[in-house]
Amino acid sequence: MRHTLVILLFFGMSFSVLSQTKMLINKTNGTTDSLLLSDVKSISFRSSSSPTSQDMVSVAGGTFTTGSTSVTISGFKIDKYEVTYELWTEVRTWALTQGYTDLPIGRNGYNPDGLNNPVTEVDWYDIVKWSNARSEKDGLTPVYYTDNTQSTIYRTGQIDINIDAVVWTANGYRLPTECEWEFAARGGNLTHGYTYSGSNTIDSVAWYSSNSGNTTHTVGTKSPNELGIYDMSGNVWEWCWDWYDNSASYPSGGTSDPKGPSTTQTYRLARGGSSIHNSDYDCQVDLRIDDYPYDRSGGAIIGLIFGFRCVQD
Repeated sequence: MRHTLVILLFFGMSFSVLSQTKMLINKTNGTTDSLLLSDVKSISFRSSSSPTSQDMVSVAGGTFTTGSTSVTISGFKIDKYEVTYELWTEVRTWALTQGYTDLPIGRNGYNPDGLNNPVTEVDWYDIVKWSNARSEKDGLTPVYYTDNTQSTIYRTGQIDINIDAVVWTANGYRLPTECEWEFAARGGNLTHGYTYSGSNTIDSVAWYSSNSGNTTHTVGTKSPNELGIYDMSGNVWEWCWDWYDNSASYPSGGTSDPKGPSTTQTYRLARGGSSIHNSDYDCQVDLRIDDYPYDRSGGAIIGLIFGFRCVQD
């Protein structure tokens, strides 16, 4: 007769089994039996992987073609999941005691389905400041500063920082450049050349208008791409670092680790498509859109479908 030991899983706990008798449930008839566990020394309990965790994926450097240009990208790490409302709140709570005075509450996705939806109703400035807070909270060097002297950490206000206000060699968190984002979404050096991030079949990798019910969803519930990164197509648009310059060809800033226009423009870039009113076309890995960096709600729905993920050097 086969038995299954019933174990209650507690997060991050382990203990020695001191008692000799444990209750078992008989799969066949549902009755309970007893089993002597004298040979069992210990049982360890670990929580399953949570999409609120700060897991990052290493992306080896390489060369790829974006548009008609061959671009070389140095290696970096990128969040496996879009930043969730839960993670946003955890860092924000800490930051409000550390000089970050105006980080918004944000929102748990848009009419969310389930827990751990990507954070929305946060604008580009909010995200950059939050990334600095995440860095400081984790004991890392912040990336973003208020001006080109790189002497004051960017913690408050809406400042249109440019490339020279960024310490690109710092080990803290930052937004991906547009080319970094695309390289990762394509699967890096492991790419299969898919139309969407991880597949040519959009329903397997993305929440978009035809399968989402016009809501955001728990991150990581579709299949990942070749690198093991989730939701780079669909769920929410993801902000990138770059300014958008419609008078310049893409990519702007050269062919080695381009960082976009070097001076202030009107719009910032976003990638990936969303689950709200976006078709399969919007979720292609090469599609680009721009929006005002201060747009939390757009007066309509824009800010409700914008989120992000971080990278690290």
